[in-house]
Amino acid sequence: MKIYQQIIRPTLVLVLIASLVAAALALTYNLAGVEKVANAGYTPEQLAEYAAVALPEADNLTQKTVTPSTEEMEDSLLYVYTADNGAGTALVVVSKGYASDGITMMVGLDTEGQPVGVKVIKNAETPGIGDKVCANEEFHQQVADTIREGGEPDVIAGATKSSNGIIGGVRTAVSIYQTLEKEGALA
Repeated sequence: MKIYQQIIRPTLVLVLIASLVAAALALTYNLAGVEKVANAGYTPEQLAEYAAVALPEADNLTQKTVTPSTEEMEDSLLYVYTADNGAGTALVVVSKGYASDGITMMVGLDTEGQPVGVKVIKNAETPGIGDKVCANEEFHQQVADTIREGGEPDVIAGATKSSNGIIGGVRTAVSIYQTLEKEGALA
């Protein structure tokens, strides 16, 4: 009897409470549509904010559905948006920086597939070092301009991996754009 009151009964009560809480969380998750929101891309307000930097001549962005056809797309491409006014295309890509989570950025490309601008959306780079590179819009613009002109962008001293993450992301976006263009996926 002591075993039941001291061990089994409290264990059963805890299992029951944990099961009820898990069921309530699952119900809340499904009713709130969290999965749909998490996989839906970005809100119109977010798109306008990102595009103002990455593709400033775009009036409105419309998401395009593309099927990844290369390993590069599979690994890096999150979303493809086209400007309704024909100003270009914006690709949301993930590039490897210092942190394993990568750097998520929107890269704006003109109608020739050349970089116009970059907006870092999310990063987990080292606070005070790599995250400063991710917040440095002047550096992002220098990277886009230098790559567009066929040059090799400089990295920021002390944050080489984060700098290379931004540079790599822009180069990846250009490469993916060229592949999508060849496949006719942007038409």
